[in-house]
Amino acid sequence: MPLSLHRQTARFLAKHSLLAAIPLLFASCGSTPMPSPKERARPEALERTVRFLSDTLHGRGFDQPENLQRAYEFIQAGFAQAQIPCDSQVFSVHGRAYRNLFCKVVGRSDTLLILGAHYDTYLDLPGADDNASGVAGLLETARLVRRGAPPPYTTLFVAFVLEEPPYFRTADMGSHHFARMVHDSAWPLVGMTSIEMIGYFSDTATQDYPSAMYSLLYPSKGNFIAAISDLGSSDLADEFQERTNDLGDISCQQLSTAPSTPGVDFSDHLNFWKFGYPAFMVTNTSLYRNKAYHSRADTAGTLDYRKMAFVVDALTAFVQNKTP
Repeated sequence: MPLSLHRQTARFLAKHSLLAAIPLLFASCGSTPMPSPKERARPEALERTVRFLSDTLHGRGFDQPENLQRAYEFIQAGFAQAQIPCDSQVFSVHGRAYRNLFCKVVGRSDTLLILGAHYDTYLDLPGADDNASGVAGLLETARLVRRGAPPPYTTLFVAFVLEEPPYFRTADMGSHHFARMVHDSAWPLVGMTSIEMIGYFSDTATQDYPSAMYSLLYPSKGNFIAAISDLGSSDLADEFQERTNDLGDISCQQLSTAPSTPGVDFSDHLNFWKFGYPAFMVTNTSLYRNKAYHSRADTAGTLDYRKMAFVVDALTAFVQNKTP
């Protein structure tokens, strides 16, 4: 349940009062409703991607180079089928080569908007929700954006490697290498969206939070999608929330707060913050909802592909209608 606070007032309170210690949800600011997309995301396509990555490959850990290569080639083929040109960023960690894949849909402006999802897993686990679901969402969003009118911003769809431990929060993360390339190349960037675990939903009161105070503000049922950001990126998260709620298929809850809040930096967007770019995460809240997180129980059969498709439709609307 969002707090009925004007965003600027909320930010002031967050910065200058004890409210900085608690999450802040910002109410939507009266956006003009967007029309429903002519073409919708395909649940069956999302499931095919998740099943290949999680069931066929049986793990995509940092020390499984053959499976990482097969995952990379599968994702590359998906973008090629959608007629989206791609390039790779190759880097070395401890003598082993790893690759990010980035693919471009040209927009009406040369300024970039980035959507990304990591394709590696923790160790050799199946990683259906974490993060085959994000990769599936990335591919399907790219397909829909490519089939529509040119978006306001040129959009890069990036498949990152090495998001998981032991490289999480280090300069060896694939997204750190990519964010540094964007920075060093002086590419104009309006913002970045990390698609991180968008497949698991529950209509029962099983949603957990890092602190009991969150339960006063957020739903007890894990049937929503969340837009998570630091305070400096709240406009991006707010805009995604508006697009999601305009479509009306799935509820979007927003959290914009300090990066030190547990869970707020749990994906690739954290590296874009390090280089000064606004970025936010679209997520089902990860381990606070999906108890199969980082376990062998994180399998394709546990995910809700219909709700995943709703999230993809919202991501597509966000890209297609991104405001200056």
